[in-house]
Amino acid sequence: MSWTSKMPGLVSFAGLIGIAACSDRPNNSQAGPSQSPVVAELSGASSGPTETSRWNEIARTLSQKYAPSPIAGQRGFTYLSLAQYNAVVGAEADPIHASTRGAAAGASVAVLTWLYPAEATNLESLVQPAQPAGAPRFSGGVAIGRAIGAQVIASAANDNFNPVWTGTVPVGPRFWFSAAPPIAPRLGEMRPFFLTSGSQFRPGPPPVFGSQAFLQALAEIRHLSDTRTAEQDALAKFWAVPHGALVIPAYENSILAGLIREHGLSERGAAHAFALVNQAAMDGFIACHDAKYTYWFLRPNMADPLITTSVPVPNHPSYPSNHACVTGAFMAVSGAIFTTEAARLKELADEAARSRVVGGIHYRFDGEVGLTLGRTIAAWAVAHDVATGTPFPIK
Repeated sequence: MSWTSKMPGLVSFAGLIGIAACSDRPNNSQAGPSQSPVVAELSGASSGPTETSRWNEIARTLSQKYAPSPIAGQRGFTYLSLAQYNAVVGAEADPIHASTRGAAAGASVAVLTWLYPAEATNLESLVQPAQPAGAPRFSGGVAIGRAIGAQVIASAANDNFNPVWTGTVPVGPRFWFSAAPPIAPRLGEMRPFFLTSGSQFRPGPPPVFGSQAFLQALAEIRHLSDTRTAEQDALAKFWAVPHGALVIPAYENSILAGLIREHGLSERGAAHAFALVNQAAMDGFIACHDAKYTYWFLRPNMADPLITTSVPVPNHPSYPSNHACVTGAFMAVSGAIFTTEAARLKELADEAARSRVVGGIHYRFDGEVGLTLGRTIAAWAVAHDVATGTPFPIK
């Protein structure tokens, strides 16, 4: 695999994206989680490209077309991969009558039609066996996949993803404020996948507003604002829309898809990897928003109006950083699967966090705490992964 640099300090995954874009191919340590015996079993050699990866690519394409919010986008990838993996496991229990490729396709078309109903006809046209001779088993797998997809969709309807918020924004010098309704103020209450609750690993509060630690952190952002280089500006803009990806989870899934293909994972291995990583990443969003709306901490440009930002400021509190929480979790679990790539993946998460600091929209401590939180979640997810061939719970 080639790890090239698009610019100094900016790791480029263009090669991985190119690989992934080929259709139908087939506790708080900063070091991230250790590889578990279960995760190690995912790396069995594949006899060919996977259906799971093909449908993940279709999902990435649709996320580009419809551009859901990053949070909704991650939720979609999470339920898609959960259904895919459980369907593949279900088909393996009846290999005479069902193929794992068909199961992955059936689960995928069910979940993606739920997410993108306007694409129903187009999605159905993509459910095709690789070879006519395998059509009966493929159809048997599709039936299993559709049934499990329906179970996942029914579960998602009760996950408390978007409850109505009737609260008020707190008032005071340290609090974040906005004339518009805050984004996802109750996401921390969503039913998590591995965590026991959104508050399980809630970090302590940010530095006290007005304290020396806070003023030093604020001064750093002001300095970056006043002296921002072209390279720093490019880094901030890259991670706002990486390689043109309108939804960050799509970009991260393209990286994972490239690694899956490069390392030749089997159908079950690929599905397991996607499901494990995406569930941990969604838990990263849940835990991050639990903390955000516990502390309601103001953004740097609110504390110092002379700070300019390189990218748009999301309409939610500053502490901690979503980019750091979610990318920290995503890359740490991916690194636990692909141990030879762990250092590079860690660098990528570090860079995602740093991009929000140089862009002027986060304090350094937002990123540092977010990375620690994400990696703590990753370690918990790896430790609570299901045994090989066992489906993930559909709660």
